Formats: sequence, structure tokens, C-alpha cells
Amino acid sequence: MKFLLFILAATATFSSIGHASNSDALITKNLILVEENHATISKDKINYILDSYIVMFQQPYYITVKREDSKPITLNEAAEIAVEYIKPRGCTTPLSRRQDLDKFTSDKTQWLIGVEC
Repeated sequence: MKFLLFILAATATFSSIGHASNSDALITKNLILVEENHATISKDKINYILDSYIVMFQQPYYITVKREDSKPITLNEAAEIAVEYIKPRGCTTPLSRRQDLDKFTSDKTQWLIGVEC
């Protein structure tokens, strides 16, 4: 029964993923964290914290990106970091950005980037 509930939760719609208040993180409750994909990446002397999420047996990857110093991030900055991050971890076929899945906190300090491969 627990497994069935787990699968139902994992395949639920993503309407709850989206904007959050200034102090809240993105809502990822319908997604499953890929723990081994947690990383801190340094680029241009800025540290970014990344995690990837999936829906079991489905594409795409949902990648959260935030700066370690909690400053706002642009969409281009977050997308570039997310794509660079997931390519060697999960893509065995050509990568495709899913901009329709991108979400962010209202203060733009955290982004959820969609990537399919």
C-alpha cells in the first residue's frame, strides 16, 4: 500500500510547483530528490547549490539552482548552470531545455529548471 501511495504521489500533477513567497523555497513535494546528484558548483567565483528531482520512470529532470550567498539569480544564469550540471549526470541522449517547466521564487533567489535528455 505504501508503494502504491508513493507511485501515486510521484506521478501527481505538478500544479503545486511554482512561485513561493520571498522567504520560502520552491515547492518540490511531488518530485523525488536524486540525492546522489546534490552538488555545489563554483563558476566565476560564485558558489551555486544544485539538486535534481525526477518523477519516477519519466523525463525530464527538474533542477533547483540557488546561490550559496542567497543573492538573486537570472534565468540565463540558472539555466546555464543547470544544463552544465546535469549533462554528465543524467543525459545519454541530446539535451533539451524545457522552459515551460521553469519556476522561481518571487525574489528570484532559487530557480527550478526543466531539462530533458
